[in-house]
Amino acid sequence: MLKLYFLRHGQTEYNVMMHVQGWNDSPLTELGIYQAKCAGYGARNIVFTHAYSGDCGRQIETAKTFMSQNLHPIEIIPDMHFREMSYGGFENGSYQDMLGKLYEDVGAEFDGYDGLYRYYDAIQIGAKIEENDKSGKFEGNEKATKRILEGISILAQKHPNGDILISTSSYIIALLIHHLFPEIPQDSLVGNGSLTIIGYENEKFEMLSYNDLSYRQEGEKHFRNE
Repeated sequence: MLKLYFLRHGQTEYNVMMHVQGWNDSPLTELGIYQAKCAGYGARNIVFTHAYSGDCGRQIETAKTFMSQNLHPIEIIPDMHFREMSYGGFENGSYQDMLGKLYEDVGAEFDGYDGLYRYYDAIQIGAKIEENDKSGKFEGNEKATKRILEGISILAQKHPNGDILISTSSYIIALLIHHLFPEIPQDSLVGNGSLTIIGYENEKFEMLSYNDLSYRQEGEKHFRNE
């Protein structure tokens, strides 16, 4: 069986500032580096056969920090298939600018990204943001999902077996899970440093672990007690 370990990057400066990243980038915060380090320690005994990352700096830094704790570290290979979705004209702007209209539509006061999950799931949020973008550069759910699936197809052809790390971003994971396992609700972001593990065998996907924070938590416990 091929096992794909989707790692969400650690907290970034833009996450804290509530700025839109997408294909833009910002560095990991000190906490974000710690989250990646802790997750890596928790997964230190997994012998990854290959390790990939989206080609954004925050994803690569997360993967390298994660892998630095592994007992059998390997090289990280950047791959554009696993970068975050492009948010078009909203990129590098504020959450307020991108999400304000969605709050207006439900008659609620702005409460950041997480607050929207009281009204919409992740996929609906992405679709509504796309409707409001005027730049013509918004990638959108359909194109981004196609890109992710293409990346997985390439990996599966190259590596029919083994454990593969893929460092990526929250919305990419949401789109993938929505496509493969629509019964799993996308009613919150996956956690920073979480692992979502998917098996692939005989052209079938199997959910093995979703939004799993136990690896990060094991590392947090270890480093607290050092």
